Amino acid sequence: MDKVFYNGKIYSMDSSDNVYSAIGISGDRISFLGNADDGSLPEAGQYIDLKGMTVLPGFTDSHLHMLNYGFLEKSYKMYDADSVSGIIEEGRRRIRDMKDRPPEKWLYGRGWNNDNFTDYRRFLTRNDLDMISQDRPVLFIRVCGHVAAVNSKALEMVMNLPETGSYIHQIDEKNGILTEAAVKLCYNAMQEPEVDDIKEMILAVQPLYNQAGITAVESDNFLSLPGRNRHRIMQAYRELSEEGRLTVRVREQASFTDFEDMKDFIDSGIRTGDGDSYYSIGPVKLYQDGSLGARTALMKEPYKGSSQNCGTMVHDREELQRMVNYAYEHDMQIIVHAIGDRASLMVFDAYEKAIEIYGDRHLRLAINHLQITDPALPGRMAAKNILAYIQPVFVASDKNMVEGCVGTKRAERSYMWRTFEDVGVVCCGGSDSPVENFNILENIQIAVTRDSIGEKTDGWMPWQKLTVRQAVKLFTGNCAYGAFAENERGTLEKGKLADMTVLSRDIFETDCHEIADIAVEAAVTGGKIVYKREER
Repeated sequence: MDKVFYNGKIYSMDSSDNVYSAIGISGDRISFLGNADDGSLPEAGQYIDLKGMTVLPGFTDSHLHMLNYGFLEKSYKMYDADSVSGIIEEGRRRIRDMKDRPPEKWLYGRGWNNDNFTDYRRFLTRNDLDMISQDRPVLFIRVCGHVAAVNSKALEMVMNLPETGSYIHQIDEKNGILTEAAVKLCYNAMQEPEVDDIKEMILAVQPLYNQAGITAVESDNFLSLPGRNRHRIMQAYRELSEEGRLTVRVREQASFTDFEDMKDFIDSGIRTGDGDSYYSIGPVKLYQDGSLGARTALMKEPYKGSSQNCGTMVHDREELQRMVNYAYEHDMQIIVHAIGDRASLMVFDAYEKAIEIYGDRHLRLAINHLQITDPALPGRMAAKNILAYIQPVFVASDKNMVEGCVGTKRAERSYMWRTFEDVGVVCCGGSDSPVENFNILENIQIAVTRDSIGEKTDGWMPWQKLTVRQAVKLFTGNCAYGAFAENERGTLEKGKLADMTVLSRDIFETDCHEIADIAVEAAVTGGKIVYKREER
């Protein structure tokens, strides 16, 4: 064997819940599991004393935006902004810092949340951003990613794009507010990065994932960068994989807002599963509504305080069915963004119809987010083996505003993860980073406590709490299942890939309100130690 880790508490998370004290690795695979002490260990080139630490299968984040996070790291991160006036002041400072940059260089920011503003609890507008600059284009995207404000310069550039006419209903030209797919129009007006630029972003981000114990992700990348050039994005990942420079396994959630773009992608011959163990094509990713905070999540009934606003329907029933059918009949796995109860019902109906037409092709179709859920949907999803891609961390950020958006009755149908688990729906855990932090341990703690980090109460809707084991499976075995990789990873078993996360403490014996305080000691991907915490 190449190396043996011993003197630890190694949770296999297999069907029998086996726990070991030693694990051996040959190449990129697990070749030994046992309870041998240091005097009876199998022969190996390297022995690593775990000193009582805990080992889990490598953490997987089932839904994030890796390249958008990398792009944002070099931009204005606005998550802590608490006022319109503060954003204007900071924006002006950043414009001054850009005085030597070409005039076509945009000021880009993301993360503002009008619910946190102390001066005006409203969306940013064109007038606000014009106070920052009238000469340089400015784009500030809301935390949810479904609403953005632009200044007059940027709005002019967007309105002059030939494709804008198709999205005009999502543009408030008077106020410079863009919603849903129109937000991404700005990327068409911005200078797109080269392949080498994209590779630099990937290499800058993946060590941060490893530090969080993450060894695999499913990433929505195609709409994440200026130019939205999927060919360059795939080329960048493929080159890094061929060069052996990826330390995180990346599965592409191939996102599209338009049928013809999706069709062109599928007609090129690309299919779910193409690629290698470090970069592969996952599901086609579609969108059916917006976000609750922006009041664009598609609801069956109007939002609280409104007689008409039920949110935004990205595709009507016919167009959604057309997109789902085309992907399904070409054997593509599909995942659709749906936050409101009407949106998720429409997605399920489209899936059910496709299965009826083409037969059950066992493609592990999925719905992403599922924030406000129709009571009958979990059971219907379980019957058709439709997966739920969920983000427990949203509970902490949304629990204080949901009732104000949809009222008490519908708020009680928010993030019903225990209900989904109890009826047999496979739930895959993610963070939606950079919307939220990709800290897996925080996600697990919130799934178990239904509290914000730092709070110690009975939890919000405590009947929806998960057990620690259920929460860990969200980010290990369940994600592997969602990726058709349950025979390769997700549990620690002989013959499987040696992807592991090493923790300072036993997550199953730690106070559930202190799980986020556990340190990630190391991450191992394919038998290689890709992160090791420095000695303190």
